[in-house]
Amino acid sequence: MRRLMLAMCLLWAQMVQAGGPLTVIYDSGDTLPIAPYLPVRASPKSTEAKSPTGKMPFQLPIRTPSMSPGKVEVTVKPLRYLQQPLFLMGSDEHSKAWLAAKRDQLIKLNAVGLLVQADTLKDIKDMQAIAKGLRLIPASAESFAKPLNLTHYPVLISKHGWEQ
Repeated sequence: MRRLMLAMCLLWAQMVQAGGPLTVIYDSGDTLPIAPYLPVRASPKSTEAKSPTGKMPFQLPIRTPSMSPGKVEVTVKPLRYLQQPLFLMGSDEHSKAWLAAKRDQLIKLNAVGLLVQADTLKDIKDMQAIAKGLRLIPASAESFAKPLNLTHYPVLISKHGWEQ
């Protein structure tokens, strides 16, 4: 009986010690998010673009003031932390033609798209119809367009740089 009590006390002491704060031994600063390596959990709710309150998860119009439709120069710039290719585009005619022409290539690359300019819900739905098979997210790209000196769209951004 005493041995059992002693064993239980030792186990309890180890469990209490294991719950303490962790000590960081080394941090290189090159950490990557773990989310891409975790399994994607299916939501039991509808996958529509509306929230439970009936509002859209984005506000119209969608704008990226530092960007406009135009020609993009091929730029070699290593972006080693980019997990997968990303393309930026608007709802203008140039972007529609570019997406229709590059759609199969973008699907093969498993690229994710940002619709950085749209005035109406119809613009978004038109672009999603052209992008069938691609993930297209209506959102401004202002936060990373300026640091990368991106001024025009449509553009494909990969680990090696960007191109049109």
